[in-house]
Amino acid sequence: MTKILFVTPGCFDKGGISRYSRYQIRALRELYGFDSVRVLSMLPPSEEGFEDPISVTWHGPGTGLRSKVQLASQVLRQALSWKPDVIHSAHINFSAMCVGIARIANASTLLNTYGLEVWSAPSRDAIWGLKKSRHVIADCHSTADYLEGEKLRPKGSVPVIWDCVDLKQFHPGVELNDVIQKYGIPDPTKHRNILTLGRLAHEAMHKGYDRLMKVFVTVHRKCPNSKLVIAGRGNAAHKLAALAKELGISDSVTFTGSVDESDLASVYRTATVFSLVSDRGNGRGEGIPLTPLEAMACGIPIVVGTHDGSKEAIDGSSNGFAIDPFNLNEHASKLLTLLTDPVLREQQSQACWRVAKKNFSFDHFKTDHDKLFQD
Repeated sequence: MTKILFVTPGCFDKGGISRYSRYQIRALRELYGFDSVRVLSMLPPSEEGFEDPISVTWHGPGTGLRSKVQLASQVLRQALSWKPDVIHSAHINFSAMCVGIARIANASTLLNTYGLEVWSAPSRDAIWGLKKSRHVIADCHSTADYLEGEKLRPKGSVPVIWDCVDLKQFHPGVELNDVIQKYGIPDPTKHRNILTLGRLAHEAMHKGYDRLMKVFVTVHRKCPNSKLVIAGRGNAAHKLAALAKELGISDSVTFTGSVDESDLASVYRTATVFSLVSDRGNGRGEGIPLTPLEAMACGIPIVVGTHDGSKEAIDGSSNGFAIDPFNLNEHASKLLTLLTDPVLREQQSQACWRVAKKNFSFDHFKTDHDKLFQD
């Protein structure tokens, strides 16, 4: 029996790393049995997290020093008493701790990498842990190429396991009127809705919310029945609302606030096109964001950026477009093309579902993990 000690910064909040962790925990438990996967989470459940519960062995009180010390103590305790075969670190910042404890417990190590935390000046101990981990997974080729190109990992040693989508939840369908009313979304039978969704935080501005609003000024002028829907919550929401007012588009921009997980698929289905065009730099960027994948699975064409793993969601322009994040004219042009060409939009909508099934299903994700562990 393969025993896996899974160590994650969090699996309760709705951030991208937590979502990836939840899918991994589910996949590993389905592959090796519930009792074979113990989960230690530094962050506790919160009112703003996933509504669906997830079972963990232990969680800490927060992000402070006390929680970090308690996490390290729990990892050591579990490693010595339970004797796992693998200590699986879900973040580079835990890699050194996991490698050190794995050596004491004679366990193998596995590390997840996602992008931003790798190229944004990681600490010396994190780099040591990255280099000394026996196996490293990247969530996209962009991250794997960076690790190998910077000689942080040997050439060809980083397998890519793309993030996945639960296709039982996210699939083409009919948007629900009660969801439209609940979040104040413009009626999609009367308007062409451009949707973006994510954490509206100052540290997440690489997702391009402000650029999208500037692009929308041009789009709305040429396509008057278009609307911009910005879904999510965060400390930058007020700043974005002020920008909408400054740009003179407040009447055509809707801020939904936080979206319940049970409503997420219906919110995606209210969109004509989904846009999340992120840029990359120190403290900026990501691997392959999940929200475009979820929108695509719901049959919504996507527009993403070329700076990071986002472009890997695009299959030869059949299901959307990948653009330079700072080329606002191209961004506006691609959005207008999708808003005003119903034939192309329908073709891309059908391709979206095919691409989601081919590349980003949970079954594909689980199979990749099985192969990795078998190897």
